[in-house]
Parts: sequence; structure tokens; C-alpha cells
Amino acid sequence: MTVQIFTSVVNRPDFVEIQKKLFDKFLEDEYQFNVVDDSLDEEISLEFKEVCENYGITYYRKNQENRSRNESRWAGARHATETIQWTFDEIVKNKHSKDLILFLDSDMFLLDDFNITEYMKDTVISGLPQIRGHVKYMWNGIMFFDMKKVFEIDPHLDFSDGLVDGELTDIGGHFYYYFKKNNVIMKETSVTYPSEFEGIDLQNEGITKGFNFELHLDDKFLHYRAGTNWHTQENWKLKEDPLAKKAEIFNKIIGYFLNDSTFDHH
Repeated sequence: MTVQIFTSVVNRPDFVEIQKKLFDKFLEDEYQFNVVDDSLDEEISLEFKEVCENYGITYYRKNQENRSRNESRWAGARHATETIQWTFDEIVKNKHSKDLILFLDSDMFLLDDFNITEYMKDTVISGLPQIRGHVKYMWNGIMFFDMKKVFEIDPHLDFSDGLVDGELTDIGGHFYYYFKKNNVIMKETSVTYPSEFEGIDLQNEGITKGFNFELHLDDKFLHYRAGTNWHTQENWKLKEDPLAKKAEIFNKIIGYFLNDSTFDHH
């Protein structure tokens, strides 16, 4: 079985290239990497398409009608929900109904040996729990699905945010209803906040502006955080990272794991 990995992108074609190199190095499964291009900038889209062609990545371009280049980051967050739903409904359900699926943030990077097939044995859905009051649901940044089992139970997944049983949720909030209705127990992933790397302080909020690096799933995945620049309106969805020092640290981390001391993703 080929594992299907999906990420939706709006900027940072360089991140796609890095993700692919790290999958090739550390992922033990046969896999296909799928990129859903949700960019508002046609020049960036051309770069995404070129990277995908160069690295054998399956490329999908989502229609951008009725969207504004000046949309707020909050409108962008809502659109991100719609993009995940569109990807699941139009691509995953139609083409990969019997496959193992990983939805991954565009700024999430595999740093250790990992076998998704083994990890998902006897599991329907896995992800990082989010809790709002009594409502537990699944964060959208790392989500695993065994689609054969999902179809046997109920293939109608709702990735929506909003008010759920009286609690305000973000993307994925409506999974609360799915888990409750179908008695599905989510296999929970973990998140930690590393304090340092090679003597570099990773918790310096003067550098990260509060978007500190995260490690997910027993420290196997590095989450850059805010890679789409949604945290700063003036740079929303541009390629350049306004947190230059954080980007330098990221270069060092990725260079270490790719065994390339000269690595620079710009």
C-alpha cells in the first residue's frame, strides 16, 4: 500500500522541497507526496509547480475564484478549512478510499525514522487533541486516516471550525461530533517545546515572536509554526519570512538532519 501525504500550500515553495527530502530520508513507507496549491500569487504557484515536477510530487491547483489578494489572515484561516475539506472530498475520497492518509502542515518536517503503516496498525484516526471545555477534537496540522476503516464506519468527515456543543473551536472542531457519533477513539499524538538545539536558545521570543518551534509525535516532526506568515498581516502569504533570525536557526536544524552543513533554503 502506498501512503498518501497531503499538504496545502500558499507560499514557501522551498518548504515543499525540504519536506520531500526529509520524507525520502526518514519515511520507511512507500509513499506519494501530494501538494494542494492554494496560493493567491500565480508567480508563487509556478514555483510550486516547478518544484513538484522536479521532485516527482503530485500537484493540484485549487480554484481561486472569488478570493482577494488582500483577504485578512482570519479569512485565510477560514479558507484553509475549506481547502482541507475540498482536498478530502474531491481527492482523498475519490482516489484514495483504501489508502493510509497523512495530512500535514506545510511547515511540518519529519526528522526521524518513521513507518506510518506500522504506526496506524489497528488505528482508524490519529492526531493531536485540542480541548475546548468538554469538547475534544483534532488539530489539523498532523492528521492520519486509515481510509478503508473510515469508509467502513462513516466517510463523511467535517473539518469545520466554529461553535461546537457550546464551545468555540478552530479548524477540526466538528470532529467532536464524528468521534462521539461513531464511537471512534482517536490515537493521540504528542507535542513538546524544545528548549535548545546545538546550544541555540529555541525559546527566545525576541526571535520567534511567540511562535516557538514545536516537536510532534514523539519528537519525530518539527513544526516551524506560522510558516504562512499569518501572524503578520503585511507579510501574509509572501515567500519571505519576517522572522529572519528564526529562519537562520531553521536552516541550521534542517542542515543538521540532512547532513548538509552548508544548507540554506533561500
